[in-house]
Amino acid sequence: MENTRYKILLVEDDKLDQMAFRQLLQDQELPYDCTIAGSVAEARNILPLEQFDIVISDYSLGDGTAFDILNSVKNIPVIVVTGTGNEDVAVKAWRAGAYDYLTKDIDRNYLKAVPITVENALRHKRAEEKLQLLSGAIMSTNDSVYITDTDDKIIFVNKAFCKTYGYREEDVLGKDSRMLWIAKLLNANTRSVFQTRSLAGTWEVGFYHQRKDGSIFPVSLSRSMIRDSNGDRAAAVGVVRDITERILVEDELRRANGKLKQQYQQKSELALMISEALNSLLAHENIVDIQITGEPLEKARRITTDFLDISQIDAGELKLEPTQFNLCPAVSEVVGTLLPLASEKDIELTNSIPGSELMVNADRDRIMQALTSLIGNSINSTDPNGHVEVQVSDIGSEIIVEIQDDGPTIESDSIDKILNCVEYTKEQSPCRQEQELSLSLPIAKKLVEMHGGCVWIESIDGGQGNNFCLSLPKPHIRQKLPTAVAPVAAK
Repeated sequence: MENTRYKILLVEDDKLDQMAFRQLLQDQELPYDCTIAGSVAEARNILPLEQFDIVISDYSLGDGTAFDILNSVKNIPVIVVTGTGNEDVAVKAWRAGAYDYLTKDIDRNYLKAVPITVENALRHKRAEEKLQLLSGAIMSTNDSVYITDTDDKIIFVNKAFCKTYGYREEDVLGKDSRMLWIAKLLNANTRSVFQTRSLAGTWEVGFYHQRKDGSIFPVSLSRSMIRDSNGDRAAAVGVVRDITERILVEDELRRANGKLKQQYQQKSELALMISEALNSLLAHENIVDIQITGEPLEKARRITTDFLDISQIDAGELKLEPTQFNLCPAVSEVVGTLLPLASEKDIELTNSIPGSELMVNADRDRIMQALTSLIGNSINSTDPNGHVEVQVSDIGSEIIVEIQDDGPTIESDSIDKILNCVEYTKEQSPCRQEQELSLSLPIAKKLVEMHGGCVWIESIDGGQGNNFCLSLPKPHIRQKLPTAVAPVAAK
């Protein structure tokens, strides 16, 4: 490179050779800043004080040899100058770490070769440093790197490769790189080629590879050809990245997107059904300029409230205000509130509550809303002169509320439709005698699940009736009270 000067240490004990070297630098105007040491000891004193680009040392010195110089320098190219007939010494010096050697002659013609020898040694040093840098980068990268020859045989792997694929280096060297690929299409999830999004957001091709243990995993793969000075293919470098985590994230994003689409579709269907229900209420009144009151207004309010509740729950905006309370009085209160409805339909409504405090940590109003929906549904779906019984029991870590009725048995394939909001918008509850828009059961299920509980329906085997169940976790069990809560009945 132009204007680049090199610092050279010449270790030479012959004064005439020292003068001849200086004359060479002056005559050829070589870009060298030269320091001369006349012995091994002097060289050892100078080396720690300055940073040299190259060292030129005569083999035979008064207090040692060039081997002593080789042992004293680190990361500096050394050129050894030997006398005629000492070629064997030069070879030994080269094996000991010398970059090159010059053979000294009487006429000192060897000095003519100094510039090219120095340039070769420096070029060799730069190439070696670059190789070490690349080797360090390849060995330390988290990506798996493997190199194959022209026959596709593996000739190099880095540490990340061994860790990712489970092979030791000696297991794969000399082996065909096709051992990394899956042998055939195993199933829809292990196709050999697929398309995926890169980190930059663009589409890229992915592949499936297999580890030593036979497990299959997705990778992104890039291959580059290494060509010789003639432009012929000499080797190929493969860089592999395990994209299992990325694929999992993509799958999760797809699921989340699908859920959002489902919620959007559900809201659209609900909005349409609410509009139709409200229009139907108005049409059946057949009145003009008269305020709607009574049962139609109550139905309209209930429809609107259901829609708002579903919207808040799905959006994660429904805020709970949990407190610790005894569930038994809450159940009794709901049963008492629904007694008029049961009496109106000639339904016998009873409840059986244990004589102990069963504490829960929950939003009392929302739990009573869920209980009202479940018990009210049983009353509405039970024929006149039927019976609905509410039972509360302690099963250790949970409190179970069971609402047993003797109404028409719900078919097993209809249970999900009753409790699932998406299905409920498509087909109204089969246990209702009057087809009326109401989302109270799906809302009850969602409310209880927000408290860590469950809602489910059991059909009574071998007879008529259903069992609507609600479970809630409890913080702890209180001591039994001296008296039990009396059952409530309506006929």
